[in-house]
Amino acid sequence: MTHTKRTNSLYNYLVIFLILLAVAIRGGASFDWLKDADEPVFSIVDIQRVYPEAHSFEQQSDRSLAIFDGSNKRLGFVLISEQLDASYQGYAGAVPLLIAMDNANKIIATELLANNETAEFMDHVNDEKLLETWNALPMDTLLLSTEVDAVSGATKSSAAIIRTFEATAGNYLQTEHRSGSFSVIRAIQLILMAALLFLSLSMLLRKRFRKLYAYYLIGVVLVMGFWLKKMLSLELLNNLLTKGLPWQSNWELILILIIAIALSIAGHKKYYCNYLCPMGAMQMLVSKYSPFKKRKLQLRISTLTLRTVYLSFIWVALILGFSLPLAYLEPFMAFSYKVATQLMLGASILIILLSLVFNRPWCQLCPTGCLLDSIPSLKSNRKK
Repeated sequence: MTHTKRTNSLYNYLVIFLILLAVAIRGGASFDWLKDADEPVFSIVDIQRVYPEAHSFEQQSDRSLAIFDGSNKRLGFVLISEQLDASYQGYAGAVPLLIAMDNANKIIATELLANNETAEFMDHVNDEKLLETWNALPMDTLLLSTEVDAVSGATKSSAAIIRTFEATAGNYLQTEHRSGSFSVIRAIQLILMAALLFLSLSMLLRKRFRKLYAYYLIGVVLVMGFWLKKMLSLELLNNLLTKGLPWQSNWELILILIIAIALSIAGHKKYYCNYLCPMGAMQMLVSKYSPFKKRKLQLRISTLTLRTVYLSFIWVALILGFSLPLAYLEPFMAFSYKVATQLMLGASILIILLSLVFNRPWCQLCPTGCLLDSIPSLKSNRKK
């Protein structure tokens, strides 16, 4: 590679880095997630959602908070999960809780504190009234024997809420609680993800197992799409830049993102789209078994592809500080069909129908795929 080409490549990487940094800063990133936060995760406003007359609070020796009104009358007590060393990871980070009790230590409400979970999943959890499960129960050791099921459609988020509640109550009562440290289902999920990752790399780099590609795509749709709901998206990237995404909460997707970027730099720009994207896999399966002749869907404005224009619009809007509903700018929410809107489900059905005639119609517009394609490739530079 000549000095000029190397300089151009470094310049391209610098431009991408600066754009991402601008998106993060304009999105409100303070980068506090890189260090331990000293500020509390709650305020009197959170307490007032349960106790509208709350005026002040006082830390107790048992790590609860006594709540008082303006005349210094005690209204009840509050437990904050973070103060009781109770923290479990949902899809995009911890889900801290506020547990409110009356003066007789009977639970009157459980509230979610600020978190990074997708709003649609949290709305679904609230609609299913998960947080009301423990209402009117006394805060004693019998509480921990209450069986609570995770909410279907938001399994990881709701399971994290349940474990956080149990850990908060257990630490407050100074008794044992279910840690949820081992899960057979979780072990199966990790094994299947590892198998899909191994197969994808084998088919890409060594052309092995190519005969299994159709069955592999079915596995990607079912495992990565409908079961795990693990897929790269602009919403994920924006949350990573602006809010931070701890490794322990979603390390699998971060690993996939790193591999996809590394292989894009190495010249395999279509790795994620062809092998690990559930929407891409679904389109390829429909096209493969469709009886119609396939055509390529041309979405261009002069020399620009429509997805480049689409991604540029999103980036410019984020850099200028506009708040965009990123979860609805890509159809991936449809895999969470219990949470997805009718509009999102309708868009996904349309994509499937178009796949009967066109080769991967959504891929012609996908901003996440465009973003991965925008990464400068060392292989293409060497060819030049």
